[in-house]
Amino acid sequence: MKINDFRLEVFFNKYEFTAPYLLTQSDCESMTVEELLNLEEGAKEEFLDSWLGYTEVEGSLELRKEIAKLYSNIDIDGILVHVGAQEAIFNYMNVVLDTGDHIICQFPVYQSLYEVANSIGCEVSK
Repeated sequence: MKINDFRLEVFFNKYEFTAPYLLTQSDCESMTVEELLNLEEGAKEEFLDSWLGYTEVEGSLELRKEIAKLYSNIDIDGILVHVGAQEAIFNYMNVVLDTGDHIICQFPVYQSLYEVANSIGCEVSK
């Protein structure tokens, strides 16, 4: 599979950490791990006891159980955890789309939403 360079990522790679003002970020305000863990009592100790090995392919059982608590009609078997949007977009499109399918994509948008479909051989309208 050949995917075109993601122009936004190329741009960020060049300027994100050298620009005097970062006006394009889509993530939350940065903080240290300690600041984050201080937001919940006991979180630091629990974090220090966390296992850092491989988990189940679907995501850790503990995390899927916590996510399932947010829904009344989905159990842990209906939950698949991804590490970010890119992985989810890639997996979804490679399962659902076939060469020749036609997708309509909003634009402008994060490039993977049309480039992954394009790399599969889909007709993409944006």
